Amino acid sequence: MEQWSDTFRNALVALIESTLGTSAKYELRTGAAPANVAAADSGTLLCTCTGASDWLAAPSGGSAAFNSAFSGTVGVGGVVGHYRFKTSGGTCHGQGDVSQAFGLTTTAATTANNNVLTFADTTLVTVGDSVAGTGVPDGATVLGKTSTTVTLSAVSTAGVGSGVAIYFGDVSGKLWLPNTTLTALQTVTLTRTFTAPGA
Repeated sequence: MEQWSDTFRNALVALIESTLGTSAKYELRTGAAPANVAAADSGTLLCTCTGASDWLAAPSGGSAAFNSAFSGTVGVGGVVGHYRFKTSGGTCHGQGDVSQAFGLTTTAATTANNNVLTFADTTLVTVGDSVAGTGVPDGATVLGKTSTTVTLSAVSTAGVGSGVAIYFGDVSGKLWLPNTTLTALQTVTLTRTFTAPGA
């Protein structure tokens, strides 16, 4: 396993904003992504999301989140399959698959060797959803739920802390949306955290 210092990892993450510039944009498109970032756009452009001029927080511990969400209005309805991350001039520096998933934050700690997570509201959670997050076992799904708790299909051997982001749905994509089916004039907001390898 290769490891890097936080100083080096922070510098890698900072390159994302310095390369894409202060007017970067996400394009949400139908279908599969092109073969590489240098290839021509593919699919139908459904929505272009833009952010604030200083859109990435200062990296810490090799990670950095958006200072504020990127947002945009859907021009043409359809199902999002991939995104392209571009400069204001249209140069693509990143792309990836989009899948349907959402996050909730725990409101209480789950002790080790337990499988019940606590949240403020579990309305959006569906039995059978895949679950991911710090402390959640690989391959865990939602076995059951109440209005404020979720029972996992497997126990968390380490436990899950309070205030931890837990994700439900298809987390296979590099970018997640609560619903990948977009309708015209809908507002889309994007938040993410970038983490450098080598921790």
